[in-house]
Amino acid sequence: MSQLAYSSVPVWARPGGTSDLTTPEPTGSSYVLVGVGDVADLLARSEARLPHGTTRLHGDVASVTPLLATALSDAVVGVRVHIIADAGAALALRAVALNAGLEDDEIEIVTVTAPAPHRPVLEIFCAHCRTVTRASARVDDVVACTGCRRDLLVYHHVSRRSGHFLGFMVDAETSRPSCGTAHPTDTDQHSATHSHAEEAR
Repeated sequence: MSQLAYSSVPVWARPGGTSDLTTPEPTGSSYVLVGVGDVADLLARSEARLPHGTTRLHGDVASVTPLLATALSDAVVGVRVHIIADAGAALALRAVALNAGLEDDEIEIVTVTAPAPHRPVLEIFCAHCRTVTRASARVDDVVACTGCRRDLLVYHHVSRRSGHFLGFMVDAETSRPSCGTAHPTDTDQHSATHSHAEEAR
């Protein structure tokens, strides 16, 4: 069985993984609906099933992330968060909710997929230079780090705290340094992996 089945990547964020639109459980004292992308209809359907006064946030991930953080900073015990977004945005927004103190059972996620051949935009944390690269990718794809320019393998590990995937140099064990290009030594790789362990918890 693929190691992905035992990884920290939620089922709905795995290649081919989806989650269906469900009625948010009426177990909270208040609700925050968050949508990213072309999901206005889905948001409206969810909002219609919730109590009056539900907070609704809709936009791109860059704009709704701080709005969600603000809404949760003012929330009282019993708030529930319902997220409708692509997998990459959902991971980032889930991280905001978790950092605000919510538990997994207080967060509901509905993922939407872009039409083929598009891939979700993920945030990949480079284990070598700590740069976070945004790229259209899936697990096991290779992307170029925008910081150190290494070719990073998108590994099946996601930080709950940040929503970032781990990326490390795809050919680290076999690649030879080229002129003017720094490649990690074994010590560098150990240090980078240790630093990611702190970032990715």
